[in-house]
Amino acid sequence: MAKVIVVGGGPSGIMAAISAAKQNHSVTLIERNEFLGKKLKLTGGGRCNITNNRYIEDFFDKVVNNNKFLYSSFYSFSNYDLLDYLSSIGVEYKIEEENDSKVYTKNDKALNLIKSLEDDLKDKNVNIIYNTKVTDLIVEDEKIKGVVVTSEENEKSEVLYADKVILSTGGKSYAHTGSDGSMYQVLEKHGHTINKTLPALCPLKTAETWVKSLQGISMRNVKISTKLKKKKISKCGDMIFTHFGISGPVVLIIDSYINKVLAGEHVEIFIDFMQDTSKEEIVSLIRNNPNKNISTNLKTILPDGFVKELLNILNLSDVKGNSLTKEDENSIVEYIKNMKLTITSSLGFKGAMVTCGGVSTKEVDASTLESKKIENLFITGELLDLDAETGGYNLQIAFSTGYLAGLSLN
Repeated sequence: MAKVIVVGGGPSGIMAAISAAKQNHSVTLIERNEFLGKKLKLTGGGRCNITNNRYIEDFFDKVVNNNKFLYSSFYSFSNYDLLDYLSSIGVEYKIEEENDSKVYTKNDKALNLIKSLEDDLKDKNVNIIYNTKVTDLIVEDEKIKGVVVTSEENEKSEVLYADKVILSTGGKSYAHTGSDGSMYQVLEKHGHTINKTLPALCPLKTAETWVKSLQGISMRNVKISTKLKKKKISKCGDMIFTHFGISGPVVLIIDSYINKVLAGEHVEIFIDFMQDTSKEEIVSLIRNNPNKNISTNLKTILPDGFVKELLNILNLSDVKGNSLTKEDENSIVEYIKNMKLTITSSLGFKGAMVTCGGVSTKEVDASTLESKKIENLFITGELLDLDAETGGYNLQIAFSTGYLAGLSLN
């Protein structure tokens, strides 16, 4: 039986502690906040998108960076394993097949989930220390010996010794929850490579100021495309116009593919608001009632607000079908089928859902999550250079890597 310290009381740390305790290790979980799962409460827009109901082999295509690294983690503790486990501790969930097969808690809240996980930790005799931050690692001869902590009650540093340490402190997103990225500096100090960290799953700012006139208008099932190094990337989903640019599920996904390029230059994207309708079909519809304003026809296929603002932008608000020029017709179709926007930046970490970058996966054993630099040190979740599309995939990465780390302690 080993003496184990798990650092971080989010989904990855909780699962690591539970998994380690199941192996009959003596486990202490250290959380810097006054309660567990502070960041977990915010997932899925507050609805708690636990995971996704796709087959686990389909998850790899949803992982943006280093998906092959996750083979052992995903298959050691899949989404179905997670759901079976949650059911066993009394967590009720629902599957929204029409919403990209996302899985949510039955009541759309994380509190019951967090309480059930906390109860399971206690049932497995995991010692939980709250309001305490790990500020350094004790490493001797490239082997972990313990951690340095400070607590809110006592600002003086204290050393806690352990045979094994699992780090699950998260990245830089939602810094106000305690996930501020400070562990990156600690790991770098002890020899780990930290790949550049960038905000991911983040709303985007546009150079085009006229999008402000579309603020608040939601568009369903659009396709956003871009080209990066001659490779075309296309993603589909819902979006919304904002005062600064664009947001919504498909925008967040595209951000995770362009964020590395966006860090140094602008990126052009193209939006098809009617991906299942051809240009010819749109032209036919525009001309359908030649004696009526073209807006009348367009409102049968697009939201009223979008049509109104689009025609205002093109100065075509009062134009009837029989007086519409071919040039103006082409402009309308182009805006609907191939609207070009120039992305200047994202909202940064203040708007990011996850972190891109982190501890190099080359320096961590994918089959155990043990550091290749420091013996008996394990690294999980968002600390690693792993991130995925929105839809429950990032939480599954957290649960799966945490479980595998706890399982791998000898």
